[in-house]
Amino acid sequence: MGGILTVFQSGKSGMNTAKAGIATAGHNISNAGTEGFSRQRVTSEAQVTKQLAGQGGPYIGEGSKIGKIERINDQYLEKQLREGTRDINYHEEKQLFLNQIEDVFNEMNGDGLNRLIARFFNDFRKLSNEPSSEAVRQSVRESSNAMVSDFKRLRAEMEAIRGHIDSRLDGNLKELNVMAEEIAELNRRIHTAETQGDEANDLRDRRDLVAKKMSGMTDISIHPDDKGMINIDVKGVGPLVTGPNVEKYYWDRAPEVHDSGPLRELASVDMVSPENSLQIKRSPFADQYVTNMFKSGKIGALVEVRDRAIAQTLEKLDQLAFSIANSVNEIHQKGFTADGKTNVNFFKTPVTVTAAAQNLSLSDEVLGSTNNIAAALQPFAPGDNRTALAIGNLQNIHLLNGGRTTVDDFYNGIVADVGVASGRNNEALGQQHSIMTQLQKVRDQVSGVSIDEETTNLMQFQHAFDASARVIKVADEMLDTVLSLRR
Repeated sequence: MGGILTVFQSGKSGMNTAKAGIATAGHNISNAGTEGFSRQRVTSEAQVTKQLAGQGGPYIGEGSKIGKIERINDQYLEKQLREGTRDINYHEEKQLFLNQIEDVFNEMNGDGLNRLIARFFNDFRKLSNEPSSEAVRQSVRESSNAMVSDFKRLRAEMEAIRGHIDSRLDGNLKELNVMAEEIAELNRRIHTAETQGDEANDLRDRRDLVAKKMSGMTDISIHPDDKGMINIDVKGVGPLVTGPNVEKYYWDRAPEVHDSGPLRELASVDMVSPENSLQIKRSPFADQYVTNMFKSGKIGALVEVRDRAIAQTLEKLDQLAFSIANSVNEIHQKGFTADGKTNVNFFKTPVTVTAAAQNLSLSDEVLGSTNNIAAALQPFAPGDNRTALAIGNLQNIHLLNGGRTTVDDFYNGIVADVGVASGRNNEALGQQHSIMTQLQKVRDQVSGVSIDEETTNLMQFQHAFDASARVIKVADEMLDTVLSLRR
C-alpha cells in the first residue's frame, strides 16, 4: 500500500508542477507586450526520496516539487539601459529647446536682426550722401526702430523659452518625487512578500521600470541591500530613496540679481541662473540651491540649456545692443543736429549690459523729431556729413570682444554657436538612439517573451499534466486491484 500511495504522490506532484508551468507560460504570454516585463520560468526539483515502509531496500522517488518561479533578468544589462535612458533623454530634451532657439534666430522668412542692423548702418551712409534730406532722416529713424524692435523680439522670445523650461522643470521634479515614492512603496511590498516566502518577480520588474524612468530624469546610482530593497542616490546631490523612505526635492524662485558691472568677456560666463528662475533645493528650509548639480537626464538638459545656452546667448545679445548704443551715442553726441544742437544721444544710454537688448530705445529727442539726428560735425553746415559717415562706418569697425570683432561677425557668431550646439547634440542623439536600439534588442533576447517558445512550453506542460493524471489513474486501478484481492 505504501508504494501505491507513493505513486499517488508522484502523480499529484507532477500535476502541480505542470500546472505551475502552464500558469507561468500563460503569464508570460499575456505580458508579452508589457513594458519592462521579464519572462519567468518554473524551476522544479525532485522530491526527497524515502524507503518503502518495512523494507530496507531501495529508495523510491516521490515526484517533483516547485523550486521557485525564476525571473530571467540581467541586472548589468538593466544598468546599461538606465544609463542609456539617461543619455537619450538628456539629448532629446536638449534638442527640443535648441531647435526652439534656432527658430528664434531663423532669418529665412523675413528680415532678421542681422539684416536690420545692416539696414540701420546703411541708412546712416545714405544720410551721409544727403545730410539735408528729410526723407532719408525718416528712413534712418524707421530702420532704427525696426532694429530696436527686433532686439526686443529676440530677447522676449528667448525669455519665453526660458519660462517654458521652468515649467518643464517643475513638472519633471514633481514626477521625480512621485517615482521616488513609488519605488519606496515597491521596496516595502517586495520586502514583505519575500520575507513571507512569496515571489516578487512582477514587483521587481515594476521597480526596475520605474528606476529606468527615474534615470531618464537625472543621473542616479542604485545600491541594493540585503533585504531585497534598493537605495537610490542622485549623483552629486544626495540620497533620494533609502529603503522605504524618500528624500523629496523642493523648489522656489531665485532672488533678483543686480548687475551694474561693465561689459565683460563671455569666456567668464558658465552657468548663470536668471532671477525669478526655478531653483531646486534639498528641503523647504534650505538656503542653498542644488540646481546646477543636476548634470544629466531631462532635468540636467533643461538646467544646461537655461543656465548656459540661453544665458550665454542673451549675454551676447545684450552685449551687442550695449555696444551699438554706446558706440553710436559716442559719435552722435559730438555731432550737430539740423537745428545746430550738440551733445544729443541717438539712443537712450543703457545703464547696464544685462537686459540691454530689452531696454534698447531711441532717445526722446530723436523720437520727437528727425531734425535731432546729427549728421554734421559742425553746426549749421548743411553739406557736412562727417558724423553720419562715422556712424555708418561703425559696421566695419572691431567694436566687440576687446576690439577683435565687428558687429556683423559678432551677431553671426551668436547664430553660428546656436547652430553648432544644435548640430553636435543632434549627432549625439542619433548615436544614442543606435546604442539604445541595440541594448533593447539584447534585453529582448535575454528577458523578452517569445510567443513561439512559450506556446511550445505550454504544450509541453500540458502533456506533462496529462501524463501525471494518467499516473494517478494507474495508481487508482492498482489500489482497486489490491482491495479486490483482500475481499
